[in-house]
Amino acid sequence: MTPETTVEHPRFATWLGVALLGASVLSMWLPALHTPFWGDDYVYIHAAHAANASSAPWWSDFWPTDLHPFWRPLSQEGYWRLVDTLLGDDAFATHTVSLLLHLLASGGVALLALAISRACRWQASRATAALAGVAYAGLGMHMLPVHWAAAINNSLLTLFTTLCLAAWVHAADAAGRRRILLLASVLPALALALLSKESAALTVALMVVVRLFTGQSQARKGELATLLGCIGLTAVWLVLHARFTTHLDSAYGLALGTNLIRNSVAFTAWLSDVPREALRMAVTGPRPRAIAWIAATALPMLAAFVMAFRHGRPSMRTRQWLSVGLFAVVAYGPYFLLSWNSYAYYAAVAAILPTIALAHGAIGNPRMPIILALLAISSWTAVEGTRQLDHPGLIGRAHWAERMLQGLEHRHVGHPLWVDVRDSHRFYAVGAAGLAWRLKIPEGDIHVATQCPASASPCLRIDDDGNWRLDTGGKHH
Repeated sequence: MTPETTVEHPRFATWLGVALLGASVLSMWLPALHTPFWGDDYVYIHAAHAANASSAPWWSDFWPTDLHPFWRPLSQEGYWRLVDTLLGDDAFATHTVSLLLHLLASGGVALLALAISRACRWQASRATAALAGVAYAGLGMHMLPVHWAAAINNSLLTLFTTLCLAAWVHAADAAGRRRILLLASVLPALALALLSKESAALTVALMVVVRLFTGQSQARKGELATLLGCIGLTAVWLVLHARFTTHLDSAYGLALGTNLIRNSVAFTAWLSDVPREALRMAVTGPRPRAIAWIAATALPMLAAFVMAFRHGRPSMRTRQWLSVGLFAVVAYGPYFLLSWNSYAYYAAVAAILPTIALAHGAIGNPRMPIILALLAISSWTAVEGTRQLDHPGLIGRAHWAERMLQGLEHRHVGHPLWVDVRDSHRFYAVGAAGLAWRLKIPEGDIHVATQCPASASPCLRIDDDGNWRLDTGGKHH
């Protein structure tokens, strides 16, 4: 256990600060509701609609007959079938659900923070939990899970992981029926996390690290049985995952090389609230703008962490500080090895315990208003800066794709449709699935090439700068 802090009853100003930060976070994310479908969204919509139209049983998503790169039956196939059935494939409604699930996941962080605060005998545990949830909800790394419906797996992973860890920590100090119920809920929460995203396989290790942080080192029989059950469940999932998945794209392959350095830099950037687009800009240019953007997001976040940790240092032991770092590294573990792809939301679970430690150091801190203001400045700069970018920014690319699709919907587009594409990254925002879904064309009748055949009609030509035209007369050059 750790020494008690001096804050017993949070002042009204503390709760007001948390509420104001919450309002800032909510207003920051609300524009995401108007994001169109883009990229993999259309792949999942198309597949879900076909599955529902064929009356395929819901359990078939959990025990598929065809191999896929990912086996995420809860957060992909199953979820998108609900989108198709209940939401009518409406982008606004789907993004509303995405935001609600993100807020629920942040509530899970608050619940875990409450369990940890009580286990560590921190004062103002409720205020600490509330601030942890709000601060976590506002991190810029959640940009894609809120703006991209296909990334909903991340919010579900965070929700079920935090519920699992919170029950695990609460159970250590509970007794009787309450203890039994808490331990019994750990395995179902872990199962749901595993069915949402692969990195949930690391949850057992995180359970150990969290108990190291709280100092609840004595494990009774029920806890040992629960831990062994979680290990067994993870082993079963690994076997099923290997059975139902095929080889991933090379960008998702694991390797040992210079990618470790690149991914370590990215990991540091994600925890510092630096957006992915800023790192991309630092590589492709313009670099002065990228450096300014990185500084505008990272420096306020790092300053907030320093002020919070300096205040929280007396009430936290060396073991706990080491546990915070260990938790982040373990949670991000496999992403250090990715050969190429790296997105900020990969660090969503890794950021949980550092955010809880930040909240603990901020509550009762004379500089709390400054800390909260710095958090808001960092997140708004990261999120709004990303939203304002045109191609090759992901959100700008999504809106470009929507404008093109709306233009095509007003024309009679025959098929087979040939697509002359020079920039595959830009075209990813639409894809063959997007054209097929929005234009009501069989996906097999859409042919993507670097140049349309001379006799092809119609031919959709997309230039490098995003200008497009639909040729219907053949003889394309």
